[in-house]
Amino acid sequence: MLYKLYLDETGTPSLNGFNPGFPYFILSGFIVDEAQANNIKIKADQVKFKYWGRTNIVLHSREIGRRENDFALLKDPSVEKNFHKDLSQLLILNGGRSVLVVVNKDKAKNLGWKADDIYRNTSKEMLRFFIEVLHHKNDKGQIIIESAGTQKDVAFYKEYIYFLSNGIQSLGIDHHKMKKILTSISFVSKNNQDIETQIADLLAYPAGYSCLVTDGTKAIVPNSYEDNLCKILSAKILRFKDRKTGLDRDGFINLTP
Repeated sequence: MLYKLYLDETGTPSLNGFNPGFPYFILSGFIVDEAQANNIKIKADQVKFKYWGRTNIVLHSREIGRRENDFALLKDPSVEKNFHKDLSQLLILNGGRSVLVVVNKDKAKNLGWKADDIYRNTSKEMLRFFIEVLHHKNDKGQIIIESAGTQKDVAFYKEYIYFLSNGIQSLGIDHHKMKKILTSISFVSKNNQDIETQIADLLAYPAGYSCLVTDGTKAIVPNSYEDNLCKILSAKILRFKDRKTGLDRDGFINLTP
């Protein structure tokens, strides 16, 4: 089977002038097979048409939270309640799994990391996890990443080429086998409006919120929008036991615990 990994990022890897209230860089991935992708697209378009009468709406977590631009209609409490319910159902019922790599930039700075290290390390960890998943399933994969500018795109591509050229020796994957596992990478613009990338963005929000809770700067309010999304994220995280190493693998990866 062919699996596709869609990637989006929340925050910036910059270590200068970042928001101290949200000191995280999150690389968010959403993995789907073709059947799941088709179903998600249909259901997402139904939700969009229900509220806007059109489907060219980009589900963006920040705009939803701020009730701005296309999401100004959420200022009506009844509309917001119904939309949150429909959005939750979209995320829960239609397959796909989430993988997130998180860096706390305060901690990264203390480790001596630079912005390039943050992007390189998160890219490397995301790619390795996806490769492990495909190897575990004996399946193939493609990567679709929303272009984040020349420097970041080149940095991610370098990590991709590294794995493609060297394999992963500890897993018994040489470069020949790696080329059969990872079959392509695509850099796309925001104009592509892939629903899978939008879901990656939506699930990065509760990932960041749960980090704030863990770090003691936020508290979960029972039955709140954030509480609901954090529960959904927990259910969507990709977890598996590697049959070769016997290790439990969890797709919520914190590089600076």
